[in-house]
Amino acid sequence: MKRILVTEVNWLGDSILTTPIFKALKESFPSSYVGVMTVERVSDIFLTNPYIDEVIIFDEKRNHKSFLSKIKFISFLKKKNFDTVFLIHRSFTRALICFLAGIKNRIGFKRFKNIFVVNRGISSPLKPIHRQNQYFSLFENCGIEINDSQPMIFVSNKSRNNIFPKIKDLKDKYSYIIGINPSANWKLKRWPEENFSFLSDRLIKELNCAVIFTGAKKEKQIIDEVMRHMSQTAYDFCGRTNLLELEAIIENFDIFISNDSGPAHLAAALGINTLVLFGPTSSAITSPRGPTVKAISKDVGCKIPCYDLQCKDNKCMRAIGVDEVFLEVEKILKNAKKNNNKFSD
Repeated sequence: MKRILVTEVNWLGDSILTTPIFKALKESFPSSYVGVMTVERVSDIFLTNPYIDEVIIFDEKRNHKSFLSKIKFISFLKKKNFDTVFLIHRSFTRALICFLAGIKNRIGFKRFKNIFVVNRGISSPLKPIHRQNQYFSLFENCGIEINDSQPMIFVSNKSRNNIFPKIKDLKDKYSYIIGINPSANWKLKRWPEENFSFLSDRLIKELNCAVIFTGAKKEKQIIDEVMRHMSQTAYDFCGRTNLLELEAIIENFDIFISNDSGPAHLAAALGINTLVLFGPTSSAITSPRGPTVKAISKDVGCKIPCYDLQCKDNKCMRAIGVDEVFLEVEKILKNAKKNNNKFSD
Protein backbone atom coordinates (compact mmCIF):
# COMPACT_ATOMS: atom_id res chain seq x y z
CA MET A 1 0.00 0.00 0.00
CA LYS A 2 1.78 3.12 -1.24
CA ARG A 3 -1.07 5.58 -1.72
CA ILE A 4 -3.93 5.03 0.71
CA LEU A 5 -7.30 6.78 0.86
CA VAL A 6 -9.71 6.54 3.80
CA THR A 7 -13.36 7.52 3.22
CA GLU A 8 -14.70 8.90 6.47
CA VAL A 9 -18.08 8.90 8.15
CA ASN A 10 -20.09 12.13 8.20
CA TRP A 11 -20.40 12.73 11.95
CA LEU A 12 -17.95 14.58 14.17
CA GLY A 13 -17.92 12.12 17.08
CA ASP A 14 -17.47 9.05 14.89
CA SER A 15 -14.80 10.79 12.82
CA ILE A 16 -12.86 11.56 16.00
CA LEU A 17 -13.09 7.90 17.03
CA THR A 18 -11.33 6.92 13.79
CA THR A 19 -8.32 9.21 14.20
CA PRO A 20 -5.98 6.52 15.64
CA ILE A 21 -6.28 4.71 12.31
CA PHE A 22 -4.03 7.20 10.54
CA LYS A 23 -1.16 6.75 12.95
CA ALA A 24 -1.51 2.97 12.56
CA LEU A 25 -1.39 3.26 8.76
CA LYS A 26 1.81 5.30 8.91
CA GLU A 27 3.35 2.79 11.34
CA SER A 28 2.43 -0.14 9.07
CA PHE A 29 3.45 1.64 5.85
CA PRO A 30 6.00 4.33 6.82
CA SER A 31 6.59 5.58 3.27
CA SER A 32 2.93 5.64 2.27
CA TYR A 33 0.90 8.69 1.23
CA VAL A 34 -2.33 8.83 3.23
CA GLY A 35 -5.37 10.84 2.20
CA VAL A 36 -8.78 11.21 3.80
CA MET A 37 -12.05 11.83 1.98
CA THR A 38 -14.54 13.58 4.23
CA VAL A 39 -17.37 16.09 4.41
CA GLU A 40 -16.51 19.74 4.92
CA ARG A 41 -18.15 20.18 8.33
CA VAL A 42 -15.73 17.76 10.04
CA SER A 43 -12.69 18.26 7.80
CA ASP A 44 -10.88 20.58 10.23
CA ILE A 45 -10.11 17.77 12.67
CA PHE A 46 -8.04 16.10 9.95
CA LEU A 47 -6.25 19.21 8.64
CA THR A 48 -3.84 19.42 11.58
CA ASN A 49 -3.26 15.65 11.87
CA PRO A 50 0.44 14.96 11.13
CA TYR A 51 -0.34 11.40 9.98
CA ILE A 52 -2.54 12.64 7.10
CA ASP A 53 -0.96 13.94 3.90
CA GLU A 54 -4.10 15.25 2.18
CA VAL A 55 -7.70 16.10 3.06
CA ILE A 56 -10.17 15.72 0.18
CA ILE A 57 -13.64 17.24 0.58
CA PHE A 58 -16.57 15.30 -0.88
CA ASP A 59 -19.79 17.26 -0.44
CA GLU A 60 -22.62 15.17 -1.85
CA LYS A 61 -25.34 17.52 -0.60
CA ARG A 62 -23.98 20.68 -2.24
CA ASN A 63 -20.84 20.90 -4.38
CA HIS A 64 -21.00 17.30 -5.61
CA LYS A 65 -24.75 16.85 -5.73
CA SER A 66 -25.21 16.84 -9.51
CA PHE A 67 -24.24 14.03 -11.88
CA LEU A 68 -21.75 16.29 -13.70
CA SER A 69 -20.04 17.37 -10.48
CA LYS A 70 -19.62 13.73 -9.46
CA ILE A 71 -18.03 12.94 -12.84
CA LYS A 72 -15.59 15.82 -12.31
CA PHE A 73 -14.82 14.58 -8.80
CA ILE A 74 -14.13 11.06 -10.12
CA SER A 75 -11.70 12.53 -12.68
CA PHE A 76 -10.03 14.56 -9.91
CA LEU A 77 -9.72 11.50 -7.68
CA LYS A 78 -8.34 9.37 -10.50
CA LYS A 79 -5.42 11.75 -10.92
CA LYS A 80 -4.45 11.15 -7.27
CA ASN A 81 -3.41 7.56 -8.17
CA PHE A 82 -4.53 5.97 -4.91
CA ASP A 83 -3.93 2.21 -4.98
CA THR A 84 -5.99 1.34 -1.87
CA VAL A 85 -9.11 2.74 -0.27
CA PHE A 86 -10.60 1.85 3.12
CA LEU A 87 -14.32 2.58 3.00
CA ILE A 88 -15.24 3.30 6.61
CA HIS A 89 -18.39 4.99 5.35
CA ARG A 90 -20.76 2.33 4.01
CA SER A 91 -22.09 4.59 1.26
CA PHE A 92 -22.62 2.92 -2.12
CA THR A 93 -21.98 6.26 -3.84
CA ARG A 94 -18.54 6.62 -2.27
CA ALA A 95 -17.63 3.03 -3.08
CA LEU A 96 -18.76 3.46 -6.69
CA ILE A 97 -16.78 6.69 -7.04
CA CYS A 98 -13.62 4.96 -5.81
CA PHE A 99 -14.27 2.07 -8.24
CA LEU A 100 -14.74 4.45 -11.18
CA ALA A 101 -11.62 6.41 -10.11
CA GLY A 102 -9.59 3.26 -10.69
CA ILE A 103 -8.56 2.55 -7.11
CA LYS A 104 -7.45 -1.07 -7.34
CA ASN A 105 -7.93 -2.26 -3.75
CA ARG A 106 -11.33 -1.29 -2.34
CA ILE A 107 -11.78 -2.51 1.23
CA GLY A 108 -15.11 -2.05 2.98
CA PHE A 109 -17.74 -3.65 5.17
CA LYS A 110 -19.80 -6.31 3.45
CA ARG A 111 -23.11 -5.01 2.15
CA PHE A 112 -25.33 -6.44 -0.56
CA LYS A 113 -25.44 -3.02 -2.28
CA ASN A 114 -21.62 -2.84 -2.46
CA ILE A 115 -20.91 -6.38 -3.58
CA PHE A 116 -19.76 -5.39 -7.08
CA VAL A 117 -17.74 -2.30 -6.16
CA VAL A 118 -15.92 -3.51 -3.02
CA ASN A 119 -13.40 -6.21 -3.86
CA ARG A 120 -12.44 -7.03 -0.27
CA GLY A 121 -15.50 -7.20 1.94
CA ILE A 122 -15.01 -7.37 5.70
CA SER A 123 -17.83 -8.79 7.83
CA SER A 124 -19.07 -6.53 10.59
CA PRO A 125 -18.74 -7.97 14.11
CA LEU A 126 -21.81 -10.06 14.98
CA LYS A 127 -22.20 -8.82 18.55
CA PRO A 128 -22.85 -5.15 19.39
CA ILE A 129 -19.50 -3.52 20.16
CA HIS A 130 -18.27 0.00 20.59
CA ARG A 131 -18.39 1.97 17.35
CA GLN A 132 -14.65 2.57 17.44
CA ASN A 133 -13.90 -1.16 17.62
CA GLN A 134 -16.22 -1.70 14.68
CA TYR A 135 -14.31 0.83 12.58
CA PHE A 136 -10.97 -0.61 13.69
CA SER A 137 -12.02 -4.11 12.56
CA LEU A 138 -11.93 -2.97 8.93
CA PHE A 139 -8.18 -2.37 9.28
CA GLU A 140 -7.31 -5.11 11.72
CA ASN A 141 -8.77 -7.71 9.34
CA CYS A 142 -6.17 -6.50 6.83
CA GLY A 143 -3.30 -7.06 9.29
CA ILE A 144 -2.96 -3.42 10.37
CA GLU A 145 -2.34 -3.23 14.11
CA ILE A 146 -3.85 -0.28 15.97
CA ASN A 147 -1.72 -0.15 19.11
CA ASP A 148 -2.92 3.23 20.35
CA SER A 149 -6.71 3.57 20.40
CA GLN A 150 -6.85 6.99 22.08
CA PRO A 151 -8.45 9.49 19.65
CA MET A 152 -6.09 12.23 18.57
CA ILE A 153 -6.80 15.93 18.05
CA PHE A 154 -4.00 18.35 17.24
CA VAL A 155 -4.73 21.97 18.18
CA SER A 156 -3.05 24.64 16.07
CA ASN A 157 -1.13 27.52 17.64
CA LYS A 158 -3.09 29.91 15.44
CA SER A 159 -6.35 28.76 17.06
CA ARG A 160 -4.84 29.02 20.52
CA ASN A 161 -3.72 32.59 19.81
CA ASN A 162 -7.22 33.48 18.57
CA ILE A 163 -8.93 32.08 21.64
CA PHE A 164 -6.62 33.05 24.51
CA PRO A 165 -7.52 36.78 24.62
CA LYS A 166 -11.22 35.84 24.84
CA ILE A 167 -10.83 33.74 27.98
CA LYS A 168 -7.76 35.19 29.70
CA ASP A 169 -9.81 37.30 32.13
CA LEU A 170 -12.02 34.32 32.98
CA LYS A 171 -9.00 32.24 33.94
CA ASP A 172 -7.88 34.99 36.30
CA LYS A 173 -11.31 35.63 37.82
CA TYR A 174 -12.75 32.15 38.41
CA SER A 175 -11.61 29.01 40.22
CA TYR A 176 -12.68 26.75 37.34
CA ILE A 177 -13.74 27.07 33.74
CA ILE A 178 -16.60 24.76 32.85
CA GLY A 179 -17.72 24.06 29.29
CA ILE A 180 -21.31 23.00 28.70
CA ASN A 181 -22.89 21.71 25.50
CA PRO A 182 -26.69 21.53 26.00
CA SER A 183 -27.40 20.42 22.44
CA ALA A 184 -27.27 17.15 20.48
CA ASN A 185 -28.10 16.16 16.92
CA TRP A 186 -31.59 14.96 17.90
CA LYS A 187 -33.88 16.23 20.59
CA LEU A 188 -34.30 13.00 22.58
CA LYS A 189 -30.59 12.98 23.41
CA ARG A 190 -30.86 16.36 25.15
CA TRP A 191 -31.07 16.81 28.90
CA PRO A 192 -33.88 19.32 29.64
CA GLU A 193 -32.79 22.94 29.14
CA GLU A 194 -33.97 23.96 32.62
CA ASN A 195 -31.72 21.30 34.16
CA PHE A 196 -28.72 22.87 32.47
CA SER A 197 -29.90 26.22 33.82
CA PHE A 198 -30.17 25.01 37.43
CA LEU A 199 -26.85 23.15 37.18
CA SER A 200 -25.04 26.18 35.76
CA ASP A 201 -26.34 28.47 38.50
CA ARG A 202 -25.12 26.07 41.19
CA LEU A 203 -21.70 25.70 39.59
CA ILE A 204 -21.28 29.47 39.48
CA LYS A 205 -22.58 30.19 43.00
CA GLU A 206 -21.11 27.24 44.92
CA LEU A 207 -17.86 26.48 43.09
CA ASN A 208 -16.96 29.89 41.58
CA CYS A 209 -17.04 28.51 38.04
CA ALA A 210 -17.04 30.39 34.78
CA VAL A 211 -19.66 28.59 32.68
CA ILE A 212 -19.08 28.74 28.94
CA PHE A 213 -21.76 27.45 26.57
CA THR A 214 -20.57 26.08 23.24
CA GLY A 215 -22.47 25.14 20.12
CA ALA A 216 -23.02 25.79 16.44
CA LYS A 217 -25.07 28.73 15.16
CA LYS A 218 -28.07 26.49 14.56
CA GLU A 219 -28.07 25.60 18.28
CA LYS A 220 -28.29 29.22 19.49
CA GLN A 221 -31.97 28.92 20.37
CA ILE A 222 -31.26 26.05 22.78
CA ILE A 223 -28.54 27.99 24.58
CA ASP A 224 -30.67 31.12 24.70
CA GLU A 225 -33.37 29.07 26.41
CA VAL A 226 -30.88 27.72 28.97
CA MET A 227 -29.53 31.18 29.76
CA ARG A 228 -33.03 32.70 29.97
CA HIS A 229 -33.79 30.59 33.05
CA MET A 230 -30.50 31.38 34.80
CA SER A 231 -30.05 33.83 37.65
CA GLN A 232 -26.24 33.96 37.28
CA THR A 233 -24.05 35.25 34.48
CA ALA A 234 -22.67 32.72 32.00
CA TYR A 235 -20.72 33.14 28.76
CA ASP A 236 -22.19 32.32 25.37
CA PHE A 237 -19.66 31.17 22.75
CA CYS A 238 -22.32 29.57 20.56
CA GLY A 239 -21.54 30.18 16.89
CA ARG A 240 -18.49 32.30 17.76
CA THR A 241 -15.85 29.69 16.98
CA ASN A 242 -15.02 27.43 14.07
CA LEU A 243 -14.12 23.81 14.77
CA LEU A 244 -10.40 24.54 15.14
CA GLU A 245 -11.12 27.34 17.61
CA LEU A 246 -13.56 25.11 19.49
CA GLU A 247 -10.67 22.68 20.03
CA ALA A 248 -8.59 25.54 21.43
CA ILE A 249 -11.28 26.74 23.83
CA ILE A 250 -12.07 23.23 25.07
CA GLU A 251 -8.38 22.83 25.95
CA ASN A 252 -8.92 25.42 28.68
CA PHE A 253 -11.85 23.71 30.40
CA ASP A 254 -11.49 22.01 33.75
CA ILE A 255 -14.45 19.86 32.79
CA PHE A 256 -16.78 19.61 29.82
CA ILE A 257 -20.42 18.62 30.44
CA SER A 258 -22.36 17.45 27.43
CA ASN A 259 -25.12 15.34 26.02
CA ASP A 260 -24.00 12.46 23.81
CA SER A 261 -22.58 14.52 20.93
CA GLY A 262 -19.55 15.28 18.79
CA PRO A 263 -18.08 17.98 21.06
CA ALA A 264 -17.97 15.45 23.93
CA HIS A 265 -15.68 13.29 21.78
CA LEU A 266 -13.57 16.36 21.05
CA ALA A 267 -13.08 17.09 24.75
CA ALA A 268 -12.23 13.46 25.53
CA ALA A 269 -9.68 13.34 22.70
CA LEU A 270 -8.03 16.46 24.14
CA GLY A 271 -7.71 14.78 27.55
CA ILE A 272 -10.24 17.10 29.22
CA ASN A 273 -12.41 15.74 32.04
CA THR A 274 -15.61 14.92 30.17
CA LEU A 275 -18.99 14.18 31.75
CA VAL A 276 -21.49 12.81 29.24
CA LEU A 277 -25.23 12.44 29.86
CA PHE A 278 -26.73 9.41 28.11
CA GLY A 279 -30.38 8.59 27.56
CA PRO A 280 -31.64 6.80 24.45
CA THR A 281 -28.12 5.98 23.21
CA SER A 282 -25.75 3.47 24.77
CA SER A 283 -22.48 4.53 26.36
CA ALA A 284 -21.18 1.01 25.64
CA ILE A 285 -21.53 1.73 21.91
CA THR A 286 -21.05 5.47 21.38
CA SER A 287 -19.32 6.91 24.45
CA PRO A 288 -16.24 9.07 23.86
CA ARG A 289 -13.03 7.13 24.38
CA GLY A 290 -10.33 7.98 26.89
CA PRO A 291 -9.39 7.86 30.59
CA THR A 292 -10.99 11.26 31.32
CA VAL A 293 -14.54 10.24 30.38
CA LYS A 294 -17.39 9.66 32.83
CA ALA A 295 -20.84 8.66 31.58
CA ILE A 296 -24.10 9.12 33.49
CA SER A 297 -27.23 7.20 32.49
CA LYS A 298 -30.35 5.81 34.17
CA ASP A 299 -32.08 2.47 33.80
CA VAL A 300 -35.76 3.36 33.30
CA GLY A 301 -36.82 0.01 31.92
CA CYS A 302 -36.45 0.93 28.23
CA LYS A 303 -34.41 -0.97 25.70
CA ILE A 304 -31.15 0.91 25.10
CA PRO A 305 -30.14 1.98 22.55
CA CYS A 306 -33.56 3.24 21.55
CA TYR A 307 -34.20 5.09 18.32
CA ASP A 308 -37.88 5.82 18.89
CA LEU A 309 -38.07 9.35 17.53
CA GLN A 310 -41.76 9.44 18.42
CA CYS A 311 -41.07 9.03 22.17
CA LYS A 312 -43.29 11.45 24.09
CA ASP A 313 -41.80 11.56 27.59
CA ASN A 314 -38.00 11.19 27.15
CA LYS A 315 -37.90 9.74 30.67
CA CYS A 316 -34.37 8.33 30.23
CA MET A 317 -32.94 11.87 30.10
CA ARG A 318 -35.34 13.36 32.62
CA ALA A 319 -34.35 10.67 35.14
CA ILE A 320 -30.86 12.19 35.46
CA GLY A 321 -31.07 14.65 38.35
CA VAL A 322 -29.39 18.03 38.68
CA ASP A 323 -28.05 17.14 42.14
CA GLU A 324 -26.47 13.96 40.81
CA VAL A 325 -24.68 15.78 38.01
CA PHE A 326 -23.56 18.62 40.30
CA LEU A 327 -22.08 16.19 42.85
CA GLU A 328 -20.29 14.29 40.09
CA VAL A 329 -18.80 17.52 38.73
CA GLU A 330 -17.74 18.58 42.22
CA LYS A 331 -16.08 15.22 42.82
CA ILE A 332 -14.23 15.29 39.50
CA LEU A 333 -12.96 18.83 40.09
CA LYS A 334 -11.74 18.06 43.61
CA ASN A 335 -10.05 14.84 42.55
CA ALA A 336 -8.48 16.58 39.55
CA LYS A 337 -7.06 19.28 41.82
CA LYS A 338 -5.73 16.68 44.22
CA ASN A 339 -4.20 14.63 41.37
CA ASN A 340 -2.58 17.54 39.57
CA ASN A 341 -5.53 18.14 37.21
CA LYS A 342 -5.80 14.49 36.14
CA PHE A 343 -9.14 12.74 36.08
CA SER A 344 -9.80 10.27 38.85
CA ASP A 345 -12.77 8.47 40.30
